[in-house]
Amino acid sequence: MKKITVFLLMILISMTSANFSLANEKKNHTCFRIVDSNKDGEITFQEFEKFFGNDTERFKKADLNKNGRLSHDEYHELLGHGS
Repeated sequence: MKKITVFLLMILISMTSANFSLANEKKNHTCFRIVDSNKDGEITFQEFEKFFGNDTERFKKADLNKNGRLSHDEYHELLGHGS
């Protein structure tokens, strides 16, 4: 009985830490935070340009909702590794 309890507890702890880790990873991607220099949660073309050069076509393609700013998800789709 003790072995089962310990085993179930270990599974529960690992599942909880995995979910916490994934949630934090989405919110705290270092590369997004660096490019988002004013820390408003979006990347403007001016911020994008500092790291990627004057690649307006790439920026426009990544700006899926065409609001002139890249959200976290749009930025990570641009980089090819999703959000």
